[in-house]
Amino acid sequence: MTGEVAVIREQGQTFAVLAVKPHVVQSPSEREAMVAAARRWFGVRTALLAEDGRIWGDQDIVNWLNNIHPGQLPWRTFTT
Repeated sequence: MTGEVAVIREQGQTFAVLAVKPHVVQSPSEREAMVAAARRWFGVRTALLAEDGRIWGDQDIVNWLNNIHPGQLPWRTFTT
């Protein structure tokens, strides 16, 4: 799999934001599977950011992302 991820270090916390298609955030089974896989790949808590702006993940990460423009994140391409 290839995708886009931003690994963030903010206020002593490290977490990842994974760019996904909107259907991943809409499907409980797909979003849970994606977050679990991302935690294995990157070793940190992970939130999902859909192309349509929807966010799913731990509330503190979601709150932080609501105040950030996606273009400000340090995106990089990853391959698993």
